[in-house]
Amino acid sequence: MNFYFRSTLIVALYLICLGAPPPSCAATISGPVPLNSWIYPALDKLTGLGLIDSALQGSRPYSHLEAMRQVQEAKTVLEGMAAPTPAYELIRRLEIYLANYLTEPHGNTNSIGYIKPVSQLEISYVYQHGEPSVYPQTSAQQFALNYNNNGITYGDDNNLLLRLRGDALVGGFLQFDWEPLLLSSSADSLDLQWQQLRAAVAIYAFEVSVGRQSLWWGQGHHGSLVLTNNAKPLDMVRINNPSPILLPWFLKYLGPFHLDIFWSQLGKDRIVTEPYFAGMRVNIKPFSWVEIGASRGIMFGGEGRQDVDWNDFLTILGGENLGGDEEDTSNSVAAIDVRLHLPFLAGTEIYAEFGGEDEANHFVAVSAWLTGIYLPKIEPSGRLSLRLEYVNLAKFNDSWYRHGTYRSGYTYEGRILGHHVGSAAEDLFVETELLLNDTVRLALSFDFEKRGVDQPVTEKHQQVQLAVDWDLNEYFSLNFSVAFDQIKNFNYAAS
Repeated sequence: MNFYFRSTLIVALYLICLGAPPPSCAATISGPVPLNSWIYPALDKLTGLGLIDSALQGSRPYSHLEAMRQVQEAKTVLEGMAAPTPAYELIRRLEIYLANYLTEPHGNTNSIGYIKPVSQLEISYVYQHGEPSVYPQTSAQQFALNYNNNGITYGDDNNLLLRLRGDALVGGFLQFDWEPLLLSSSADSLDLQWQQLRAAVAIYAFEVSVGRQSLWWGQGHHGSLVLTNNAKPLDMVRINNPSPILLPWFLKYLGPFHLDIFWSQLGKDRIVTEPYFAGMRVNIKPFSWVEIGASRGIMFGGEGRQDVDWNDFLTILGGENLGGDEEDTSNSVAAIDVRLHLPFLAGTEIYAEFGGEDEANHFVAVSAWLTGIYLPKIEPSGRLSLRLEYVNLAKFNDSWYRHGTYRSGYTYEGRILGHHVGSAAEDLFVETELLLNDTVRLALSFDFEKRGVDQPVTEKHQQVQLAVDWDLNEYFSLNFSVAFDQIKNFNYAAS
């Protein structure tokens, strides 16, 4: 298995090089679109309306260039068909935003590089009231309404947040981006965090990056089984192809192809300190209406555990324990996922993830699953959409995100690395979105969670949230949201 996996990995990298377009003088690299950006639901809407066929929605973040590529594809398709008015509005809004981001300062398109100390500035006020929930048999705890937020922890009551993003490009192939965040809470604390600090180099279709970044692997929208931005961004070494490519020869029939690999190390605040954490994802789209992916995240090594080298890393990433069947030397989470696009049902999308904990004879044994349906157009104008998503991490196995050796669990700095609902839990999420006009978006969501189904008492959450996004002009926008959580049996105590 070790040799087989390494051969497959090397061949995959080689084939990507063969399938890559030749380098050019134009910029071939750009920074990632933040995972909480409005760009993703906008592109999802265009994909659901049948305007984008090549997007691989299960592998995020997109780069800004990849997002612009999808917009141009949608624009081209739109020229030969009729579409709802919101499609034109979204394309126009995306073009303006991405053009402002990708255009070099002062319009100097002949330069070989640029620096933008501040490309985006965000000021937020957050009022939060309540206690965090705990996750049994892990080190995780978090405020139930504050999830998929890059591990940011707010203080009780008033919080003021200042965030800026900047980037630089050198020669069209070397890129830097940064995202410092300053958070002040009611306790008069002032906390400076680096949400992202990354350097990347383009090598043909590859991007090799080093630094702090967040990944989202899987088809889920409200959460995903293997990797989300619920926890803080990881310091990693990463290799991926930012835009899907077609492989050469008969492999072109696999359709758009994406490969993502990273290596990281977790912190000291764990029962087994400083373990390695690595992952790999492969994504293909053999037909315009079906997308398939497979992901694996693995925790291994650490203080008091078996030393690992490069060959060991490949062995573990391939799905084997270093000690064979006698000893469990790693904590692994893996999943396969699929998305179906059904044009004959008004662009309805059905998606699912099927996951397994640890090794199961090199195959995913289902111990958790997620399924969802997205209806991009539920009335004639196309302004209203609906999403339903359900995840079950309890029915088949209550060990999801838990481990006998790595007892801090599948966590990073106290947050679950995968789906925020946690182990031995269920979550039903419903969201409707209204594009009121070309500048205002409304979203209303309901979330029903049942946590700790293996505990004597189950903790239940009923959450409702209203969000409003308003573009004042091409440079300024206002975002407002309010959420309420009714909890029964908080922290698994009968109430």
